[in-house]
Amino acid sequence: MNGFTPVRTVRTLFAVVALFGMFILFMERALGVVLVMARQMLDLAFARYGNFTGKFAAKNFAEDKKLLSMLQEMKDLLPMADTAMTILLVISVVLLVVALVGLALPRQMGHVLVAIKLLKWVPGGDGETESGKPFAFSRESLKKMGIVAGVILAIMLLVFGIRGCMLVASAHTQEAALQELDKQVNMYMATQRAYFNNNKAIGGAKQLGLDTLVNGKYYTFTVGRGHIAAESKVDLDKCPAGSRWSVSAATGGFISKELKFYRIPPKNLDCQKFTPNFKRVGQDR
Repeated sequence: MNGFTPVRTVRTLFAVVALFGMFILFMERALGVVLVMARQMLDLAFARYGNFTGKFAAKNFAEDKKLLSMLQEMKDLLPMADTAMTILLVISVVLLVVALVGLALPRQMGHVLVAIKLLKWVPGGDGETESGKPFAFSRESLKKMGIVAGVILAIMLLVFGIRGCMLVASAHTQEAALQELDKQVNMYMATQRAYFNNNKAIGGAKQLGLDTLVNGKYYTFTVGRGHIAAESKVDLDKCPAGSRWSVSAATGGFISKELKFYRIPPKNLDCQKFTPNFKRVGQDR
């Protein structure tokens, strides 16, 4: 950088680093706003397809089936976006801290850059150093900076890829666990309804033609007289293994008997958050 004093050269370099850090921070904030909007849209969409008319449309209309599939794919991408936000925030903070140190201590940081051979002294300047030489970038130092930047970028992409794959796999696991619970509970409720309509009584596992014990991948299901219970075999997100969901059947009504179901989720709030629609399971069947 001809005509630049050592201090000015270092400050210019770290000012560029600071601008780059602020740009990455801006990208992280913008991504955060987009993610908030995306989550709100997904919540509204899944609530729409969770009621009777929505389920009917998703089962019978090709456009709704495709839209629901696209929404699910978008939902699966959210964990990767969260990881990207975290990485961008960490990078921006590191760059801004480094830039702040460089701007506050240009002489010391200049010597550090020379020591690691990112800058070098060149003759012919009215320098501010003991050697009277200003800074300059050598072709070798620029090459080293490019290699270092490439290695850092490759590591970031690798970490982001691995973390993203782990989060996507976790999201698929959670979805599979929800589907297993929904399938078994709905099957019990539908069978119990059919038995009640024919016999005006509540049936046990034998009368309903169901197994008293079902070992699923994520739950152990037990069916007794008038109830089904599901106990988780593994941790489900923040919901610990051994948590219990149950649905009990009972009859009510003074003039004519009616079948009623009582859905009881675990008391753990993380488990209730994991299965937010459990209290409505089987309603629109």
